[in-house]
Amino acid sequence: MSDDNHASGVKRVTAKVKTPEQYLLAVQKSGFALKSVPEALKTPDICIAAVQENGRALRFVPESFKTPELCLAAVQSCGGALQFFPETLKTPELCLAAVQESPVMLMSVPESLKTPELCLVAVQGYGSMLEHVPKELRTLELCLVAVQNDGEALKYVPKKFKTLPLYLAAVQNAGRVLQSVPSKLKTPEICLAAVQNIGWALEYVPKKLKTPELCLAAVQNHSQALEYVTEALKTPELCFTAVQQSGWALEYVPKKLKTPELCLAAVQNDGEALKYVPEELKTPALCLAAVQQNGAALQYVPEKLKTPELCTAAVQAYGDPWWLSPFKYVPEALKTPELYHAAVQRNGHTLQHLPEELKTPELCFSVVQNHGQALMYVPKELKTPELCLAAVQNDCEALRSVPSKLKTPEFFLAAVQVNASALEFVPTKMMTPEFCLAAIQKNGLALEYVPEELKTMELFRIADEHK
Repeated sequence: MSDDNHASGVKRVTAKVKTPEQYLLAVQKSGFALKSVPEALKTPDICIAAVQENGRALRFVPESFKTPELCLAAVQSCGGALQFFPETLKTPELCLAAVQESPVMLMSVPESLKTPELCLVAVQGYGSMLEHVPKELRTLELCLVAVQNDGEALKYVPKKFKTLPLYLAAVQNAGRVLQSVPSKLKTPEICLAAVQNIGWALEYVPKKLKTPELCLAAVQNHSQALEYVTEALKTPELCFTAVQQSGWALEYVPKKLKTPELCLAAVQNDGEALKYVPEELKTPALCLAAVQQNGAALQYVPEKLKTPELCTAAVQAYGDPWWLSPFKYVPEALKTPELYHAAVQRNGHTLQHLPEELKTPELCFSVVQNHGQALMYVPKELKTPELCLAAVQNDCEALRSVPSKLKTPEFFLAAVQVNASALEFVPTKMMTPEFCLAAIQKNGLALEYVPEELKTMELFRIADEHK
């Protein structure tokens, strides 16, 4: 999130509305509130409170207040504050504090202050900061520390230091950099280290070095490394190991090795692996196992095997995301009231597919209690204050689907009582000091959603009493 986005919630108000004490409370909660403090009211105390909460608030501190002490407090809170330092205050001590808190700040350190010790701290924290280390300071020892921390730092290592031990250290941290290792240096040891770090690095292993042992190590680390195993080395045992870890690895199993037992192991791990099961092996039992593990697997079940029992198992097994609900793969003839009820209890958004005559007050209430946003699919005549509050209690976003005629001050206060974030949806014209006070008395946590210009010392006190 950008600095401006952090500050977007802080409203600009005049000095007549805010007191120094209120501004102090505001910056203690969010350092970026300093952006809205009038220059005339920015005191050293307010500024240091702001940078202690968020060091990057230093950008809003007047230059005359940027002392070594304040800058130190800023970088201790957030190393990124270094970029807002006056150049004259970038001392070795402050730069070290910044890099210790945020290694990437090495890029904001003046070249003249980049010492071997400072650069070591940076690459120990984030190896790829080697890019910003002066070339004359890139020693073999420093480069080794960098790639041990982040194998991707290999690209910044001087060619003279790219030796077998350094390549080994790099792939042990990030196996994918095996692709950058010269072919003549791809030894069995380096290749094994790479695939043990990330299995799919097997893609970059020379064919002559792909042994049964190395391929097993790769698949044990990442099942889909099976894609890069040579066909001759794909044994039943290796394939079984792969699909037990991830059913999707079944895609890379040769058809001749796809046995009923192996396919069952795959769908028990991930039902959607049914997609890669040969049609002749899709039995009722196998399909049932698949949809019980993942209801979305229903899309890969042959139509002739879609029974009421199997479809019910699918909709009962599936939760989120709602847009992939298996309900759409249920044959129309099997969409019974019982199946609809089972589906909406599991996934409230299925309520949109429910015939209107099946949407009873009891059913809708039960659904929105667990899936608040399903309120958008409830018929208008069934949207009572009680039902809407039940939806809001589960998810304040449900307020978007509450009928306008129900959005009274009394309703919003009741909503805030059950869900503090409901205050965020209160219309601006309704957000008076009196309403905010009543809301905070209902739920102190709602203070977070009170506009900045309406926050008073008294409101903070009352909020603490009603949390």
